[in-house]
Amino acid sequence: MRKRRQLLIPMVLVAAPAVQAEAATVVVQPDSAGTELQELHVTASRESRELKSTAPVHTLDASRMLTTGVTDISDALRRLPGVNLRDYGGSGGMKTVSVRGLGTQHTGVLYDGVALGDVQGGQIDLSRYSLDNVSSLTLNIGDADDIFVPARAIATATTLSVNTMRSPDLMSRRPELTLKLRVASFTTLNPYLRLGLSNGSNLGMTLSGEYTHAKNDYPITIRNGSATTHERRQNSQLNLGHVEWNGIWKPTAASSLQAKAYWFDNSRQLPGPVTYYNSVSHERLRERNVFGQLGYRTRLGDRFSLRAMVKYNWAASRYQDEDGRYPGGQLDQRYYQQEEYASAALLYRPVAGLDLAYAADFWHNSLRSNLNKDNHPLRNSLLQSLSLKWKVWRLTATARGLLSIVHDKSDSAPDGKTETRLSPSAGVSLQPVAGEEWYVRASYKNIFRMPTFNELYFDHYGTVNLKPEIADQLNVGTTWSREVTSWLPRVDVTVDGYLNFVSNKIVAMPYNMFVWTMTNLGRVRILGLDATLNADFRPAEGHDLLLSGNYSYQRAAPRTDRSMLDWMKQVAYTPLNSGAWSLTWKNPWVNAVAHGSGCSARYSTSNNIPSTRIAGYMEIGFTLYREIQLRGCSLELRADLVNALDRRYEIIARYPMPGRSWSATVTFRL
Repeated sequence: MRKRRQLLIPMVLVAAPAVQAEAATVVVQPDSAGTELQELHVTASRESRELKSTAPVHTLDASRMLTTGVTDISDALRRLPGVNLRDYGGSGGMKTVSVRGLGTQHTGVLYDGVALGDVQGGQIDLSRYSLDNVSSLTLNIGDADDIFVPARAIATATTLSVNTMRSPDLMSRRPELTLKLRVASFTTLNPYLRLGLSNGSNLGMTLSGEYTHAKNDYPITIRNGSATTHERRQNSQLNLGHVEWNGIWKPTAASSLQAKAYWFDNSRQLPGPVTYYNSVSHERLRERNVFGQLGYRTRLGDRFSLRAMVKYNWAASRYQDEDGRYPGGQLDQRYYQQEEYASAALLYRPVAGLDLAYAADFWHNSLRSNLNKDNHPLRNSLLQSLSLKWKVWRLTATARGLLSIVHDKSDSAPDGKTETRLSPSAGVSLQPVAGEEWYVRASYKNIFRMPTFNELYFDHYGTVNLKPEIADQLNVGTTWSREVTSWLPRVDVTVDGYLNFVSNKIVAMPYNMFVWTMTNLGRVRILGLDATLNADFRPAEGHDLLLSGNYSYQRAAPRTDRSMLDWMKQVAYTPLNSGAWSLTWKNPWVNAVAHGSGCSARYSTSNNIPSTRIAGYMEIGFTLYREIQLRGCSLELRADLVNALDRRYEIIARYPMPGRSWSATVTFRL
């Protein structure tokens, strides 16, 4: 008599359109004959994941970015509700994200599930990540429903997950090859290569690389009262290279080992802010980044799952400026960061519908420079999280507790300082009517952010006595989806209202005309609303109209002191209204997309005086693309017209954005 065995089958959730979802594992009993079942793949929709979540989740996958005409990483971020993008102009300009008025340092960035860190400034520059190697962007506001994650993944108020292209199908021995060439305005050239190989059973790898050159000498308009001049952006050239290797090995059906090696090199000129009669700049920035990471995931019996990872990260930046005011005529500042990171998490399912997870993360940061008064700061961080997820009836509930212990020390504070915080969060999602894709949700999250090394130790700027910023997030929302008729296959709507409080906000206060110091003075209240709409129309066979849009309202008001000039004014660079839209016509000939994004007026300071007002804008673009199927391969042709109306605008004061531009892309896939 044959002994019965349990077969552990890893299940990869692949969305349609495809998105990277969290892996899951189920237990399947063999049949009476003892036959082992093959690996099972389940298809789940992106909309279903977003609709049922207890906190807002918004995803843009590669297919959706193509059909909505997304042109680059900054354009993709504008399509996400609640996002304020800080863009310093052109393909080489820094791009950082602030979500729901909380500031860029409150947004964590995960790259294939592992946090990216910049302990010096606390801001992740997203301009270094190309969409060519991205399968999806996911914005989690608060905590996502997936509790089987590293503790560091929930250590920020919001999280932007950048997921790279999926590994090749391990069941196929056919190589995967992608060649892409993009040419664009302002002498932009961007080739890209990706190769995927597999042994056809349990071992696979991908290798990708890209290079970008751009002169970025786009026309700009400079106004000074009644005088106007037309010039070109100067000292803005960019040369960027990126190589990435990914490997995966599945020793058993229930376990996997993944590895990543990453190299990045960026040499660019910095044009600086545009001022009248002074458009000359000699600033340069060289950035290098190398990291490697290894992750293991397995299932231990019927009730336990384990994941562990390690990572080493090294980053260097060199800032140079030629000017007579510096000794020797040149400023040369060099900074070097290192990080060692380890994480382990355990998932336990005592009964059906109830999951418990524990995670512990530790990482060490160091920063050194060539400055005369380098403090050699060090930081050790230990995070532990305990999470619960309960699904019963039509209700999903989550609860988390995050314990953070952070110890800093430097030459100026050799004894060091330790911060210990307990941060709770909770969320609930309810389906009021059975069979209806309608959900109501509510969530709360308390979190804090440590001051950056710049805020703590920078000469004449930082102070070692800073306290962490504390953020409280409240969200109440509803989601709805319906298949209406054959000509209106699907409509998705989400609406979320939120209230955020930030205390101990870190602000810069003047010591005199030339020296500023950081201090904890600020309190901010943020009241807002996010809404999204996605609708698919099918007016005729072979023709589809896809409508997508999002709108955000944010009222972010400092509430520190009634006597201060910024009392109840709008926080700097936070628009009251913002949004984006796209309309796509898919047809048998050439697919066409019209899209736009914009926001209302903002201010470059929180005092909101007329001289600091930045005008609102709406940027409109058009895209044409066509995929041609050849024998065993495909060819994709794409043309983009960006800012078609040549709207001249700024996102950051005195950093003008490009006007009308074009790009043409050819992609070959084997």
